[in-house]
Formats: sequence, structure tokens, C-alpha cells
Amino acid sequence: MKIAICDDDSHDLLRIASLVETYRNTRKADLTYISFQSASELLFSMDREDYDVLFLDVLMPGLNGMQAAREIREQNRDVEIVFLTSSPEFAVESYSVRAHYYLLKPVSEEKLFPILDRLQDDFKKPEDALRIKTQSSVLSLPYSKIE
Repeated sequence: MKIAICDDDSHDLLRIASLVETYRNTRKADLTYISFQSASELLFSMDREDYDVLFLDVLMPGLNGMQAAREIREQNRDVEIVFLTSSPEFAVESYSVRAHYYLLKPVSEEKLFPILDRLQDDFKKPEDALRIKTQSSVLSLPYSKIE
């Protein structure tokens, strides 16, 4: 899973990145992440990189997170957006850009890890398997189970 974290507050950005790193280490999760301090930097990066998940602050100078999410949705319907903000007032508006979650700051392990767990489950690729068609059904035998 490839994650982009975007927050104009360097303290919050470092905190979120640190939590994602802790998650990666404790859960042995297959994920990478990169941080951005402005929505403009994130949008520029998305021209060259594909991300699975965006952790996006709503209240930022210049292009705010909600405006960035609208631009992102014009180009990418699949990326999961998780808004991070200190203000609950944009929660209803977040539905208009199909946000996966709306998380109020301060972000903590207790709040973030369950969201990352659900996202990890969503992005798990099905195990490669041998499919065997019988007269009555189709069986799927994972290659890892074949000796």
C-alpha cells in the first residue's frame, strides 16, 4: 500500500508519519509513505506517482484539502482519501469527494491503526491459486497449499 500524507503543519505531519511508521513496524505491514506540506506539492507528485491512500489535512493555506480532493477525484476515482483535521465542520462535505474516513486531530494510534487495518484488508491481493472446474462447482486451491 502506497500512502501520501499531506499537512501544512510540520508537527502534525511528523506525528502522522511517525504513527504510520510505527504501524508498519508493529504490524509488519507492506506499505510505503511520503509526506507533503502542501496540497499543490501532492497534486504535482500525483502526476508522476500513484498512491493507494491519501491522508489529507483539510485546513491548509492556498489550496485546501477539500479543494485538492475535488481535483484528485476528477483524475482518480480509486484512491482512498482520509481527511485529517481539527475542524469537524467539513465532515458532511467530505462525502461529496467519497472520503474513506474523516479523522479529527490530534491523531493517535488508537484512532489511526483501525483505519489502516481496514485499508490494508481492502488492498490485500487475493492469493494466487489453481482453479479447478468440476461438474458441480469451481474449486480454488492456493498454490501455497500444494505440496
